[in-house]
Amino acid sequence: MAYLDDQDRPSAHPGFAIGMLALALISFGSLFYVWDFEGAFAGYAALFLMPFSLGALAAQIGFFQFHKMGCLIAPTALFAIIFPFVYFGMAEGLVCILIVLPFWVAAGLGGALSAYIMRKQAERDEVEANQERFRSTGWIILPIALFMIEESAPPAWTDHTVTREIEIDAPAETIWPLLVSIPDIGSEEGLPNFTHDIAGVARPSEAKLVRRDGELVRLASWGEHIRFEERITSIEPGRTIGWDFAFPDDSIQKYTDRHIAPQGTMLHIESGRYDLRSTGDRRSTLTLTTRYRIRSRMGFYLELWGERMLGDVQENVLAIVKQRSEARPPDVRVAG
Repeated sequence: MAYLDDQDRPSAHPGFAIGMLALALISFGSLFYVWDFEGAFAGYAALFLMPFSLGALAAQIGFFQFHKMGCLIAPTALFAIIFPFVYFGMAEGLVCILIVLPFWVAAGLGGALSAYIMRKQAERDEVEANQERFRSTGWIILPIALFMIEESAPPAWTDHTVTREIEIDAPAETIWPLLVSIPDIGSEEGLPNFTHDIAGVARPSEAKLVRRDGELVRLASWGEHIRFEERITSIEPGRTIGWDFAFPDDSIQKYTDRHIAPQGTMLHIESGRYDLRSTGDRRSTLTLTTRYRIRSRMGFYLELWGERMLGDVQENVLAIVKQRSEARPPDVRVAG
């Protein structure tokens, strides 16, 4: 027989759909916050299938309250709850949320639309309740299966470089000391940008060159809590200084994003370099280069974020050097 309304269907009971959605949220959340896979959010399963499935399951619940509009209202409401919850309740960093947000919204709505189409097809074919429930179970199994496959066969590392350059109205001898050490950076220095002002990454507050165990190390501080080291690998006074990054503690993860370790299984920030050259008439060009590696099936997408966010950081640092160089000659010493 043909059913005149969704409520007349033998399968039209929200309890099962609610239970499946709850199971999906618990299962998917466990992958991120119980087992804490660092690269979990960077694969096809996490960026596409998981939100697709959540959108489909949420849409099934929405049909009972909003009929046709349920495929839009329910998943939209679900994601409007999920993202604030993981940010405030699970202390998820805004960086991760911003990275996954475009995919989750699009995939979630796509899943909801698919659920709507399949439901209408089931009505025409008079599909039994058990068959629809079997399909709902697949919304949970498929993302987890793909996730496990991706975790068992991680992609290869790829190398990337981000470079920014700035013209400074000051001679090289004025600029150089600021490339070695730059103390007491105020919050008003630098440039407004997406990474620091929207994504919430702390701004640089100090960089101090010290001599430790016979080697030169620049101790960098961002904000009140983030600390890391730049271990000098090459230096040509007045012209160039290069370093390898080292992260002795977890302050970047703790105060930026728990799922993005700067030298972890998905991201490895390798090295940096300043190149300073005189261009005549007491003017100079300063270039800052950062090299990093990523391992993800979505490498092309994460590279865009690397270019944006590391580029913002570089432009901000270069602006600070420019502002100080053009304002006054610095008085900077090597400590230790």
